[in-house]
Amino acid sequence: MRIGIAARGLSIQSGGVKQYIESLISALQKINNNNSNKYYIFYNSDSFKGRYPKANEIVLNSSSKLFWDYYLLPKAVKDYKLDIMLFPKNVMPFFINCKSIIVIHDLAYFMHELNAYPLIDTIYMRLMIKSSVRRANHIIAISENTKQDVMKMLNVKTDRISIIYEAMDENYKQINDEIKLAEIEKKYNLNNRFIFYCGSLSPRKNIIRLLIAFDTIKDKIPHKLVLTGGKSWKDKKVHNLIEKMGDDVIKLGHVPDEDMPMLYNLADLFIYPSLYEGFGLPTLEAMACGCPVIASNTSSIPEVVGDAGIMVDPYNVDEMAKAMYDILTDDELKDDMVKRGQKRIKKFSWEKCAKETLYVLERIYKNE
Repeated sequence: MRIGIAARGLSIQSGGVKQYIESLISALQKINNNNSNKYYIFYNSDSFKGRYPKANEIVLNSSSKLFWDYYLLPKAVKDYKLDIMLFPKNVMPFFINCKSIIVIHDLAYFMHELNAYPLIDTIYMRLMIKSSVRRANHIIAISENTKQDVMKMLNVKTDRISIIYEAMDENYKQINDEIKLAEIEKKYNLNNRFIFYCGSLSPRKNIIRLLIAFDTIKDKIPHKLVLTGGKSWKDKKVHNLIEKMGDDVIKLGHVPDEDMPMLYNLADLFIYPSLYEGFGLPTLEAMACGCPVIASNTSSIPEVVGDAGIMVDPYNVDEMAKAMYDILTDDELKDDMVKRGQKRIKKFSWEKCAKETLYVLERIYKNE
């Protein structure tokens, strides 16, 4: 089977979709032991070439997304006589002359109350996702919650959707190298124990309520609140509140992927108060690193965290504050959560994700 994968999404600086593309391609290569399938990875920049030497890496150079989507990629699909294309980032272009599968991560663009993206982006992506779902031969949803959203919001029948969970990268694990950990503490000037959040600072991540919750307990604990995240959509209010809170809150900005496991390991607690997620990968990453997790009881997050974390109402500041205080002042509770987290992560792996994805590719290719 000649399988194409649209990897233009690797040009994103960071985020769950980029990690998904990188990890899935790597896992698919590892399980292709007999080279029974030929993979064609399509990039939009030479800087990505060489990542997957077992695959046919093809650079379609263009700074124009439209030209890449609507001319270069369709032409390449035809030229390389592909049997099936995998589009791992919510949408697929027109004029794809082979079978196709799209991966839907979430439907935040369809939720007015989240105010998640600029209006023009929202209108465009709603149209493209609706069109892509109609044209694709099959859909992969990364959680049961995302599948239900696709069925309800886009009127898609259940047999057109497969649920395949993603996973954390193998670099996310408990780290006992004191020298490396100390280097990260020095690099980011982390001189205090801390509560950790990673992700964007956009409205749907609910950082305002997290800051308010932390403010109610900060005088009772020795911890700072450490946030990652570069410039985000509508994040001005967040930055203004952070400035008012002074040294109690530390902004790290964009953090390279290779530093993230150490930060999880150094943290006493990870909190993920998001209002809506298609999966919620950082919760798994934290658990893999032995960091106890507090997370929202909304969307896909309970599905991923299970009984390994404390679930809170993301709209309830008092509940969030109490959960943080309880974990930070109860070592027995903290140890129990770490053990539950280590057990929970065993349900997720990129090998499993790759095998299930390949099964769907083969099934759709064979018209089953």
